[in-house]
Amino acid sequence: MGKQPYSGVNPRARYIRSAIATLTLVSLLAVFIAAGLWQLGRAGEKHDLIAAFSAGSIVVTVKNLISDAEAADYRFRRFELTGRFDPERHILLDNIVMAGRTGYQVLTPFYTGGKTVLVNRGWVPADVDRSKLPTVNIDDGERTITAILNRFPVPGMRMDMPQEFSTTWPRRMLYPTRDELAKSLGEELPDYQLQLDKGLPGGFARDWKPLEIGPEKNYGYAFQWFAFALLTLIFYVILNLRWNRQHKDNLRMGRYTDQNND
Repeated sequence: MGKQPYSGVNPRARYIRSAIATLTLVSLLAVFIAAGLWQLGRAGEKHDLIAAFSAGSIVVTVKNLISDAEAADYRFRRFELTGRFDPERHILLDNIVMAGRTGYQVLTPFYTGGKTVLVNRGWVPADVDRSKLPTVNIDDGERTITAILNRFPVPGMRMDMPQEFSTTWPRRMLYPTRDELAKSLGEELPDYQLQLDKGLPGGFARDWKPLEIGPEKNYGYAFQWFAFALLTLIFYVILNLRWNRQHKDNLRMGRYTDQNND
């Protein structure tokens, strides 16, 4: 018997089409689920940071500066140090937003135990005229400070752009590295900052948080990725049901023979 006139999808092509659709489904599900799990992992890391930040105030206070190698284990730990601030040299960390306003965080060298560490004294607003820098001086009298250890602020994406070093103080810098800060000050510095306690004098607006963006946003992203995975699976099932219905209709109408289905 000759082949019937064909107006649908060739059975062999139908199997190939189904295989391609299945491979596409598996690939997309792998990407979407992996992205969702990564976001859940990031949320878990943020919960750990928040817990460490909260616990930092109840552990034993550290009395001396530590090495860079120890800094990760001491993040958010409270330090109590005696020394003197540099009264004139200050670094203004630019582009720091607080309560919807752009301003600076003020880093001031603190000399203690023969070493220098940068103490973040808090946030000050930027003037509308960007050429006008705020007055952030402090006296050089001996004092005891308490502060928590944290990393220097970092941008979401660091561009390979050199800092512009001025010859006057205070100096405005945009997300500087430790090496750039050390070069600007001509001092050896540890690769961390100390954030001055909110209740101490000599500082500015301080509302220290372990994170600018909490884990809730990561949970939202994870939900979106898992939703994409579910929608992809639903679309795949609907598409296959439609193809199977078309296949049965083709068989019933005699659009191709049973031999061609092998």
